[in-house]
Amino acid sequence: MVFKNLLLTASVKALRRFLKIHPKTESRRFLIVTTTALGDTLWATPAIESLKQSFPKAYIAALTSPIGNQVLQHNPWLSKIYTLHRFTLSLWKQLYQEQFDTILLFHASQRLILPLCALLGAREIIGTSGINKGLDHLLTDRIAPAYEHEICRRLKIVEKSKGFITTQTLSFFLQPEETWPTIPKAPKKQWIALHPGSKDPFKRWPIQNFIQLGNRLKDSLNCEILITGTEKETSLLKQLTQQIPGAHMADPQLPLRSFASLIDSIDLLICNDTGPFHLACALNTPVLGIYSSTDPNLCGAHLAPCSLVIHQQPSCKPCLKRKCLIPFCFLQIGIDEVFQAVLKMLDQTQ
Repeated sequence: MVFKNLLLTASVKALRRFLKIHPKTESRRFLIVTTTALGDTLWATPAIESLKQSFPKAYIAALTSPIGNQVLQHNPWLSKIYTLHRFTLSLWKQLYQEQFDTILLFHASQRLILPLCALLGAREIIGTSGINKGLDHLLTDRIAPAYEHEICRRLKIVEKSKGFITTQTLSFFLQPEETWPTIPKAPKKQWIALHPGSKDPFKRWPIQNFIQLGNRLKDSLNCEILITGTEKETSLLKQLTQQIPGAHMADPQLPLRSFASLIDSIDLLICNDTGPFHLACALNTPVLGIYSSTDPNLCGAHLAPCSLVIHQQPSCKPCLKRKCLIPFCFLQIGIDEVFQAVLKMLDQTQ
C-alpha cells in the first residue's frame, strides 16, 4: 500500500506540472470538499460561514456527497454546489474550469478525492495530515491533527487560508415551504422522537432500552412517541413501534430535507451518536445523545445549548469499533438515567 501511495502521489505531481496553476485574485475562489455523511457535512457549516465572512467577495463552491447536497441546499454562504456521484472526466473539467485558487479539504471518504483536488490547478490545497489515506504529500499546506472537535478542526483549515472564525454553531436552512404538516398538535401533548439506529451498530444503545424508555415516557408524561430512522433500519423501527403501544413510526424513506422539517417540529429527539443528533443541533431542536463507543469531545455537541450528551467510557481498551458485535459498553447507561435527563430537558425547554 505504501508503494501504491508513493506511485500515485508521484504520478499526480507529474501531471500537475502540465496544468495551468490558477493565480490568486483579490476576490478569491475557494472549493470546499466535504464528501462524506450527514454529520460530517453539518460540521462544515460553521467553517463555510466563517470563510464567507472573512472573504465577503469570494466565490465559494462545495464538492459534496448526495446527502451533503441536501444539507447544503439554500446555504447563503455558498455560490455553487457540486455533487460527487462518481469520478468522471466531465466532473474534473467542470471543476478545473472554475479556476479555484484554494481548496479546503475538510473530509473525504473516497481515496481519489485528494488526487482529483491536486489536478484542479489550485495554488493551495489545505487539509489535515494523517487522514488522507497516505496521500498527505498532495496537500500544499497541512494542519497537524489534534484532540479537538471536528468543527474546530475544520475551522483551523479556514484560519490556515488566512480566514478567521466568526461562528462555531451548525446551520441548516429550511425554507418556509418545507414545513411538516402531519404531526397533529394535540393540546398539552409533547412529541418525543426515538431514533434507535445509527450507521454503525457499535454506536447503538440496546433496542430493549429504547423500548423500555419509550413505554416509561408514555406512562409518565402526556406525550406522543415518534419512531424515526432510515430505510435500512425499517425492521428495527417496526420492532420499536410494535412494543410501545400508541407509538407512531415516521416514513423511513423520507428525503433528508423532509426529515429535517420533521425534526424541526418535535419537542425532543433521543438518539445515538448519529447524523440526526447533529441535525437537531443545527435546527435548535432539543436533543439527547447517548454515547459510549465514541468520544463526544470529538464528535458530540459543540456550543449547542439545546443538546445534552450522556456518555460512559467504552469498556474495551482500545474500543473494537466496527469489529464489535455486541457493544455491551452501552449497558453502563441505564434507562432511569436517560429518563431523568429527559425530564430535566423538557422542564428546561418549557
